[in-house]
Amino acid sequence: MPNTALSHLNQLLKEFHLAGKQLAEYLNVDYSLVSKWRSEKRRLNPEYTHKIAKLFVALDAKYEYKRIENLLSRKFTEKEKQKEDALVTLLEFWLASKNPESERNSIENFMSRKAVKSEYYIFSGEDGRRDAVDAFLDYVAGSSGNNLWLFSQEDNRWFAESEEYQLRWQDKNFDVLSNNNTIHVIHPVDRRYRQVAQSMFRWLPIHLVGNALAYYIPKYWDPEIKITIFLAENMAVLIGVTSEKFTKKIQTYLFTDPEVLQNAREVLMELFHQSLRMFHRYGFESNGEFFSVFKKIVQDPNPVYYFSGAPILYMVSEKYLREALMENDYTEKEKKEYEFTLYQCSFEYMRNVSSMPITYIIHEKQLRRLLKMNRVMMRFLSHCLGRPFYVSQAVFRKLLVQGLETMCAYDNFNILLTDYSMLYPYEDIALFVKEREVAGFVGTHYETEKGACALITEEPSVVASLFYSCTNFVKSHPHRNMSKQESRDFILEMIAKSRPI
Repeated sequence: MPNTALSHLNQLLKEFHLAGKQLAEYLNVDYSLVSKWRSEKRRLNPEYTHKIAKLFVALDAKYEYKRIENLLSRKFTEKEKQKEDALVTLLEFWLASKNPESERNSIENFMSRKAVKSEYYIFSGEDGRRDAVDAFLDYVAGSSGNNLWLFSQEDNRWFAESEEYQLRWQDKNFDVLSNNNTIHVIHPVDRRYRQVAQSMFRWLPIHLVGNALAYYIPKYWDPEIKITIFLAENMAVLIGVTSEKFTKKIQTYLFTDPEVLQNAREVLMELFHQSLRMFHRYGFESNGEFFSVFKKIVQDPNPVYYFSGAPILYMVSEKYLREALMENDYTEKEKKEYEFTLYQCSFEYMRNVSSMPITYIIHEKQLRRLLKMNRVMMRFLSHCLGRPFYVSQAVFRKLLVQGLETMCAYDNFNILLTDYSMLYPYEDIALFVKEREVAGFVGTHYETEKGACALITEEPSVVASLFYSCTNFVKSHPHRNMSKQESRDFILEMIAKSRPI
């Protein structure tokens, strides 16, 4: 076992039988700097921490990382050993932390025997928060059948500023979920319901594909000091603290002490007992329940927003939908059963509330991708029918053109053509929301039923948040003054120039 009285860098060099001068030569720095790192008179900066971690992970590869396991006092799974970047992150995390045994603070002289000293790690700033979350998720990904619980009041600026990090964070969560773990998330609510939508958008791909459950607490409060608690049961807990009043700098703490974990769990369980499920989740097998809720879109004249790659739903005649039905490999009995459902998704059915304002937010990038496919899965219709509903590119274009013409013919229908996704950086998800009634998402693939899932909510605060977000997106968009006839002409030109691959 390593000598725990040494600093972590000293332990690392001792374990690998390397001298400080050798490390200085490798890093091309003065030996005196390495000496200061070893004595903890100067902290390692992230650049050198990463280089050192990468070097020692490479050196230990041929020994199957036994020496690093010894230092970190843990066994790596075979899956973890195949992810060198994750091992580098874990070693970075260990190197950057301070070894409580390496120095004796004078306060220890005043402690009673009842006091228990516990090791934990501190990360500062937004980069520190990202490093802490990376290490936490990499560590937890090696477990199986575990429950993770997350509550946050923070605005997550540390998360949103980097598209690259968002996608990396998403992949790390998928790694956690792929090992039969479950993530429970309480999304925060602010005074204007804006924050719950922003938080939800970032988690959408994970809620749609993985076993990640969404909650919210209807009660709104805005404390001066905001916290985040992310617990992996019996493993670790991340605790984040932000204070807008005193400082914008965020601090993150990571604990593995069992008593701290138990205390964090008790706090989280109290919060989850106050929370409500945000969505109901539907697969194709739940089409009856899905469709009964989905039809509320056209049951009264409240305004609707629909965000997708194509303005087809409720804008196309029953005749064209039946033509599309014939392209699918259904039995004659099934086709007969589906005809009434298609009628209820057609423009003829929607005429019952013909005064209802509908704004189609058409994502240009999604639409260009759709126009290059040989066949397209109509995702909302697939969930209404309970099985994949495909159309050829020729029929898709016919439906698209008729939908555009319908929208241009009625004053209460509007089009906003956008090259920027409301759900950025996730660009393959569709959204609908009806004011004060219902909202939902469908994902994720147009060309395959893989991962097909829908989330629907009738929770008033959640619907209000999504409606507010759509309204704000439309009112602040640079193309908001572009007429729907101009949008139609632009899309028709796009259709003429696009060829399926």
